[in-house]
Amino acid sequence: MEGLKVNQGSIKGTIGSYGSPLSSTVSGYNPFSVMETTELALNFPGNPDDTSGFNRQAPVEEQTEASFLSLFEMREEPEVVSFWERGFWETRKMSLARKVLVGLDQRHKSVFKDHNSGSQEEDAEKETFFNSNLLYLIAITDGNEDTLGHSQLVSRYTVLFAKELGIEDRNFLIDLERGALLHDIGKIGIPEFVLRKDGPLTRREKEVVKDHPFLGYEMIEEFDFLKKAAQVVLFHHEHYDGSGYPFGLSASDIPLGARIFALADTLDVITSDRPYKERKSFELALGEIEKCQGSQFDPQLTDAFLSIPIEKWKEIKSKSSISLPLSAVH
Repeated sequence: MEGLKVNQGSIKGTIGSYGSPLSSTVSGYNPFSVMETTELALNFPGNPDDTSGFNRQAPVEEQTEASFLSLFEMREEPEVVSFWERGFWETRKMSLARKVLVGLDQRHKSVFKDHNSGSQEEDAEKETFFNSNLLYLIAITDGNEDTLGHSQLVSRYTVLFAKELGIEDRNFLIDLERGALLHDIGKIGIPEFVLRKDGPLTRREKEVVKDHPFLGYEMIEEFDFLKKAAQVVLFHHEHYDGSGYPFGLSASDIPLGARIFALADTLDVITSDRPYKERKSFELALGEIEKCQGSQFDPQLTDAFLSIPIEKWKEIKSKSSISLPLSAVH
C-alpha cells in the first residue's frame, strides 16, 4: 500500500511504541486490583437492574483459591443461582486463567532462556506457537463459542491490516496478534447474565462491562511475553477523538496497536451475529466505519483500512469458519 508505510513514519506512533506505563498514562491513576474490580461487579444490589448504587454493606473478602473451591463444594442447591454466586464463578474463571497463564509464562521462559539457541526464524515460529495456545486459554475459561471465534477471526483481520500498512516487524505482529486474541479476556470477570443479556443494558450494567479492559490488563501484564499485548487489551476501547474509555485518550496518545485493532474489531462486530443484533454485510460495515473516521478511528488508518479489497476480509472469514486455530503470523 503506497504512501502508508507505518514503519517509515507516515502515521504517528511507531511500531516500537506501545504507550507509556499505566501508572504514568493518566496522572495520579491507581488501578484497581483484579479482586477490587471484581468486588465492584459482585456488590451490585440483589436486583442487577437496580440503579440505586452498589451495595457497600456486603464486601467480598479476598480469599484463597482453596476457599473459593470449598464455597462451591458446599453449595447444595445448584439450580438456584444468585447474582452473588455468579460473581464467584467469574472469580473462579479468573483464577483458572491465571493458572494457565503462569504455566504458559514458565514454558515461554524455558523455551527462550537461551536467546542464541536458534535462528530468528525458528524463534518466530516458537512465538507463533504460543499465540495458538492462547486460543485454548480462551476456550477453557469462556464457554461461549462466539468468543473464541471472534477472538480468532479478529486477530486475523488485525494481522492482515498491519501487514497491509507495511509493517514487517515480526515481533510487533506477534504482540499485536496476542493483544487481539486476548482483547476481551477481562470479560471472564464480568457476570454472564450481563454479557448474554438479550435486551439493552442498564446504566449500571454498562459501567460494569467497561471494567473489562482493566480486568484483562491486570490479568496478563505481569507476564513478560504478554506485556506489549496488554497495551491492546487496555486501550482497545479508546476513541481517536477522546470519547472512548477507560482513560479518554485521543489521537497518537492511543498506542498504535490499539488503533489498528479497533478497526478490525469493529468490522467483525458489525458482520457477526450478537444476542442483541443481527449481522450486517461487509459493505454496510465498511460504510459504518467510514462514518466514524476521525471520531472513533484514526483517519489515516481508516483510509488504509477502507482501501483493502473487500474480498480479502470475506476470504479470511470464510477460511476461519473451517480452519484449525492456528496463528495468523506466518
